[in-house]
Amino acid sequence: MKKNYLLLLPFTITVLKAQNSQLYYSGKFLTTKDKEQNFLKVQNKNSGIYELTDEKGFAIIAAKPYDTLVWNQGKNMYVVPSYQLRELKNILEDQTEKKLVENIYSKTYDSLTSKETSDHFSIEKTKATLSKRSDKDFYKIRIVKQRNDSVYTLKNINQRTFVLNGSFTTSFDVKSRNAIPHIQNKYVQGRSENGSLIWRGPETNEMFSFGPDVSILGFNGVPYEYDQNGRLLHWVNGLQHARNYNNNLFKTTVGYSNQLNVNAFIKDGYKEKVRLSLNLGQQKNQMYFIDQYDIASSFKAKLNTEFKGYLIDVAFNYEEDKATNTNRIGLFNRAYQNSLLTPVSFSNNQQILLSNGSQRSYSKYADNPLYLFTQDSKYHYQSDQRQFSLNAVKTWDDFKLNLSQSYENNNVWNVDQYKPTTYGFSNGLRNERTQNNSLYYSNILGIYTLGDYHFKNVFSLNFILNDRRSDVSHSLTAREYLYQRTSQDHIFNYNMEIRNYDFGTGLNIGNSFYISNTSLKNNYWLPKANVYLKFSDIFDWNNFSFKMLGSYTQLSSEPEITRSYASYATTLLNAENYYRYFPIQEVESFKGLSNINTREWKVGGKLNLGYNISLEGEYFNKKITDDLFPVYEENQLKLKNMADHTYSGYEFNFAYDRLRLGYEFYTVNKISFFKYRDIVDRISPGYQNLALSGFKDIYKTLAEGQALGAVMGSYFERNAHGQIIIDNSGFPEKAAGMKIIADPTPDFVMKFNHNLTYKNFSLDINWEWKKGGQLWNGTQAVLDYYGRSYESGEERNIKNYVFQGVHANGTINQIPVDFYDTNQNIQENRWSRYGYLGIAENYIQKADYIRINNISLSVNFPINNRKQFLKLSFYVNNILLWQANKGVDPNQSFYDADYGRGLDFFNLPSFKTFGSIVSFKF
Repeated sequence: MKKNYLLLLPFTITVLKAQNSQLYYSGKFLTTKDKEQNFLKVQNKNSGIYELTDEKGFAIIAAKPYDTLVWNQGKNMYVVPSYQLRELKNILEDQTEKKLVENIYSKTYDSLTSKETSDHFSIEKTKATLSKRSDKDFYKIRIVKQRNDSVYTLKNINQRTFVLNGSFTTSFDVKSRNAIPHIQNKYVQGRSENGSLIWRGPETNEMFSFGPDVSILGFNGVPYEYDQNGRLLHWVNGLQHARNYNNNLFKTTVGYSNQLNVNAFIKDGYKEKVRLSLNLGQQKNQMYFIDQYDIASSFKAKLNTEFKGYLIDVAFNYEEDKATNTNRIGLFNRAYQNSLLTPVSFSNNQQILLSNGSQRSYSKYADNPLYLFTQDSKYHYQSDQRQFSLNAVKTWDDFKLNLSQSYENNNVWNVDQYKPTTYGFSNGLRNERTQNNSLYYSNILGIYTLGDYHFKNVFSLNFILNDRRSDVSHSLTAREYLYQRTSQDHIFNYNMEIRNYDFGTGLNIGNSFYISNTSLKNNYWLPKANVYLKFSDIFDWNNFSFKMLGSYTQLSSEPEITRSYASYATTLLNAENYYRYFPIQEVESFKGLSNINTREWKVGGKLNLGYNISLEGEYFNKKITDDLFPVYEENQLKLKNMADHTYSGYEFNFAYDRLRLGYEFYTVNKISFFKYRDIVDRISPGYQNLALSGFKDIYKTLAEGQALGAVMGSYFERNAHGQIIIDNSGFPEKAAGMKIIADPTPDFVMKFNHNLTYKNFSLDINWEWKKGGQLWNGTQAVLDYYGRSYESGEERNIKNYVFQGVHANGTINQIPVDFYDTNQNIQENRWSRYGYLGIAENYIQKADYIRINNISLSVNFPINNRKQFLKLSFYVNNILLWQANKGVDPNQSFYDADYGRGLDFFNLPSFKTFGSIVSFKF
């Protein structure tokens, strides 16, 4: 074969850029409830490709060491270690039964052709043989059956045994919030009047905290409905000093999880005949808010057996989830916002209601967060999911057939409620949202294998049918939305591999059809191609290898019909009117839309230096055409194909695997570098600068030639030289209109994974560094506006400050100003003069961070000669060491929106978790 290298060279050059038969990761991917589910989308975050699971949750996806796989819409992720990657042929070989071809012998034919005289009664000379269907090893013979004149089938008497094993895992975790904005705890509710700072109580409905210093005030001791200590006066001897109240809404909480797995199976000798698996689980997830939690319960049963040559898997899953509240209407964001804005002179905890039954808050234009959380029933959210699946596998020599069927039914009930006297809903508002989903999945897969180790060919044909139905109703509008989609995927794939000593090459080509009743046009041409070249033992150095690869893929997809786009309603409001947000409008239809088409190509290589060091890199370019985005037209929420964009970048990974530090002491270190851009290439007429998420006066936009999701907002007026224009009062001038003011895309992201192993102990540390990118800190803007921010408290006494800039006539500004002049109207001060959001450009901050994602310490205690073991783990997740912005975790999203990252408008803080896991295998 070595002599044929030159013949392969032209073929190699031709297909090098086409595709990559690179390494693959195979395994199970479960839902957020640890549930096996067919057609679950698993995406390689680094390369952008994705695959779909079968009914067992099994999927094969192209990956490289330390690639990050994400599923469940990003809620789950897994960093792929190098030792779990294999070539596709090896994965397929494991699923294909291997059989040997035996010679056919006839005693009659031998008697006519043989001249040798022999003892016909000798066992050594007998011509009788055993059928290949005979058992290989014998302890006792159960049956002897003659197949023909010279072939016999023998079956063994196996000892049947019943085996029961399983595991029990229990864990608990302690959660506390991460960083939140600093607020001032010095100045009380109020403002200046006639040159003096005065306290204005809640009955005045004052919203600002530009009053006097709390240290010079005292309580008068007279009964007062808004404060049990009385009203505030200037302190004199005999009065109780005023307090600065703590209105922190967060607390440290404890959650738990229990899971029992039991396996019962019958073995006939060494062969497993029947297996029954049961899984019971319960989990309580306690939020860091007061009395907010959810409880999830699950039951899973699975039966595996063999019936007439078919390997049969039958499974049933049931899951139930209940929660006190969800954040569908931004309830948690609203409560968090009101807790930060509550003046230091008012306590939300003293009392929730006034004597007239209305809520007790520091202003009628604000809410008491505790009042927002009061409810008349224990749970405002419930969901249950049922899934039944059947899988059958049959093998005939080189051909394998896999038949899969599953049916799933999901019911979701959600109550969104604001009680009477809530700001914006004086009479209260209640809406019951119900969603019923039914999902049917069918998969027929045929695989034919031809050839051997040195030259192998695998042909596969896959037919997938999905029928999805979803109905959504809202009690408030008495409106019901009905969605239905039947889609088919027809996938042909051919894989070829050639191996010869220190050289290998592989080719994978295929084509798919995508047919759907909701698509405007079906797609019958979705080709893909992968190719790789591998040179092993370079210069005769053991395990020194180099691999080049390339790939080209076309995909066609549609938006998931069970997904809600109701949160897009924020784009109808100005930020100041956030309190009116109450989404009850769903997408009108998913029909009549073009498919989202993707064309991706990538090239890369991998270098192994010995058994421990590896270096790999890859460049990718993904062109997405006719991408879908929500938009309001004619007072209806619709989806439109409105833009093309290109997602491109490169990634490098370095690994030093199993470095020995001492006796039974090893370490593994991995580093990845990732850089990307997502640029909008084309926008349909009429949709330029469309809002993707945010409010009307600050949002992430769709702008041609700009990064997808660039931030659009207000800005400073500047002259042709870029100098800020100063108005006649001495303050910077706000420009008319809006423009792009920030790009959330980071310069790069680096991830580091370290593992230390000593005997039965294992320590894992995962951390990352994100450099670059920007975000808009609207939380800071609103806190500034009302005088609640730390900066407004520290700087309000600054006087005779001169802003750098020029006047409209070009002269240098020399007008001194006071940040807070008590002789002027309160809305003339430094922080309130520009309105609720100030000037958005002034609140653009860096989104850099260095974060430790996880630290875990595990130890195994073998029991009974390692047949059973006890495992203890201690971990801490999401410790944020440093961040450049003045607010919450920059990874948090605006109102949980898909395109919300980069906008911070009272985004909920992330939380750090301390926990332990005890697992016992029996």
